Amino acid sequence: MFVGSTEAAHLMGVSPRRIRQLLSEGRIEGAFKIGKFWMIPLVEGMPQVRPGNRGPKASWCSTSKS
Repeated sequence: MFVGSTEAAHLMGVSPRRIRQLLSEGRIEGAFKIGKFWMIPLVEGMPQVRPGNRGPKASWCSTSKS
């Protein structure tokens, strides 16, 4: 079963803008676009979102204390 971005946002409890951001990053598994609409597959009633990765830790975080 497929849903649109607004319905997926409602199911996940996030804003439609956040869903569109995840879609543009390619983090929602199996999603594809038909024209201007996104089709998001549901697995056990929910979209599958891959976890993001954080960037490297900033150098100012590792200050040494003497």
